[in-house]
Amino acid sequence: MKRIGVDLEKALERERRKDELNSPDETLAAFRQMIKEDDRLDQEILDRVFGEHSPVQNHINLEELDPDRIYSLDQIKNLCTRYRLRFLDSKHFKGELPYEAISKIKALQRSQDQDLTAFKMVAPAPMFNLKNKDKDPLLMLPLGGDRYYLIHKWGNDLHPLRALMVLPFRNFKSLLMTVALFAALVVSLFPDSMVMGPLDQHSWNIRIIFFFYLFLAFSGLTALYGFSRMKNFNSELWNSKYLD
Repeated sequence: MKRIGVDLEKALERERRKDELNSPDETLAAFRQMIKEDDRLDQEILDRVFGEHSPVQNHINLEELDPDRIYSLDQIKNLCTRYRLRFLDSKHFKGELPYEAISKIKALQRSQDQDLTAFKMVAPAPMFNLKNKDKDPLLMLPLGGDRYYLIHKWGNDLHPLRALMVLPFRNFKSLLMTVALFAALVVSLFPDSMVMGPLDQHSWNIRIIFFFYLFLAFSGLTALYGFSRMKNFNSELWNSKYLD
């Protein structure tokens, strides 16, 4: 004969349904209290993300973290320099924090058994409230030792040509190389007939002189018009709180 058993989980669910039917007001009140407590926790997290950072540092248990989401300060600096981004305290960020990011902070706080603070943000300069909006912010948590943990990324992806567009202003060396390459390209486009005859040793001398002339001219134009727009090099702006 087949033995008839009792599914304890289903039996427990039945008991809960009975209580809900017998005392619907208490169940609704408990649910409202749970929602209220969750909203309070959300607001506390927002206050810590966008408010003044506490001097108390996080004591993170690295074993509870995903190692693939841990980055060094040099790696973050290289990213910001390549794409002309800023890496600043989250209190300067003027965008909105999506609820998915708040949920991830909650989960991280539960795993670490502590309230987290001192958040950092990677984003283009227009998304910060700088002294004096673009896309793709990254919310990060300092771990100590110049290491940071990526909590959440949201927004649209950066345009793939952004790195190429800001390449000349990564640093002074990249600016000189860009100007030199552009001058060399212009010189190479001139036909031989405009550089005194066929491509012989003499015409190469003319082209070299022409290259240096264009290099100096383009350098002057870059200093005059380029810096009026870009103001400074990416390598100097990546962690600056001031307008570029």
